[in-house]
Amino acid sequence: MFPLLKVLAIFLIIIIMLRRKFSLGVTMLVSTSVLGFLFGLGWLPLIRQVGLTLVSPSTVELIAALVLIMILESVMRQTLMLRAMTDSLFKLPWNPRVLLISIPAIVGFLPSAGGARFSAPLVAAATSGSPYRSEDKVFINFWFRHIWEYSLPLYPGLLLASHFSGIPLSTILIWQWPFTVLWLLLGYWYVFRRYKKEDTVEKIKAAKPDRPIPQEGANPLKSLVANTWPLWATVMLVLGRVPIVPALSVVLGLLIFQKRYSPKAIYRTLTDRLTIQIVFLTWGTMAFKDVLEVSGAIPQVSGAISSLGIPTDIIIFLLPLMIGLLTGLVQACIGVAFPLVMSMIEPTAGYVMLAYVSGVVGVMLSPVHLCLILTVEYFKTDFMRSYKPLLLPGMTVAAVSLAAFELLK
Repeated sequence: MFPLLKVLAIFLIIIIMLRRKFSLGVTMLVSTSVLGFLFGLGWLPLIRQVGLTLVSPSTVELIAALVLIMILESVMRQTLMLRAMTDSLFKLPWNPRVLLISIPAIVGFLPSAGGARFSAPLVAAATSGSPYRSEDKVFINFWFRHIWEYSLPLYPGLLLASHFSGIPLSTILIWQWPFTVLWLLLGYWYVFRRYKKEDTVEKIKAAKPDRPIPQEGANPLKSLVANTWPLWATVMLVLGRVPIVPALSVVLGLLIFQKRYSPKAIYRTLTDRLTIQIVFLTWGTMAFKDVLEVSGAIPQVSGAISSLGIPTDIIIFLLPLMIGLLTGLVQACIGVAFPLVMSMIEPTAGYVMLAYVSGVVGVMLSPVHLCLILTVEYFKTDFMRSYKPLLLPGMTVAAVSLAAFELLK
């Protein structure tokens, strides 16, 4: 039981530091230091291990992948590709309901922090004059912004899950894409079930962009495809079992050549505060995992959990869910939960699916999720009225993941 109290103390430190607005990277490095101290690792071995983590091939590869994603997002944003994507959505002659869910979903292709704030004004424009309540607009923007958390290789949580479990990223994507579909269908049913089709959006007005949008031809479908090709190309390469860093490097190189993106702009992205935070986040998360191993904490914690008599499957389901609820951050959830739960079993794609899906659901239902807070603030609605609709579909996804695991194992 004592090892569990130590882990609980570390969780409390993480939660307190995040509540006090410390960056996740600093939080994870501090928590790693406390972890080493509590489990008897001396200062010199601790410092040595944290240093070795920074230069280990797995950490370097993960940092490289995340930095490449940051540059990709920057190029697509600065060259107005992202704006052109959303503009073309308004011009396509499709069902207004499909438009509503497509706006945050397209914006969600790029996993930027607080990205729901970008799509919120576009959802507001698409629902102008419609009968949708403010909490419905919050649900649409927040829920569909995150449908790719389970199956898009650009999301850091998936990269971390692959590194911690040793399961190839392409295998994880194949196992988890049904949850993207389930997330989409549940959200569609839940938000539109109380409205008749003829009562929804009758007239959709495109939001006027702040700057001219470079259009790839007059056809909006052609424009949509032309401005999303880096995303689809990356997904196809990863599914073809090309490692994520080479895949991103090829796509990014072609994009930079196509857009004539300047080296100076790339340098600005590399030295941006957010990029530096991503590096520290990755370092801190990987160091936490390594110190768990070298300090002997993993067998102690695993033994203490096993002594409670709780079935292993339930622990692997509940632990990421609870950490996700407490932190509201997928990277923190995966970085803390996965080293623990993966040490309890022989990692398989099924176990990764169970732990990852429950963790993401926990993050999505967390009251401290940044995207949820920003969306509620934008639509100026009551937080609890916006939060309650998330519970039923969210827990349904979690329950389906547990049921699917038990059926398939």
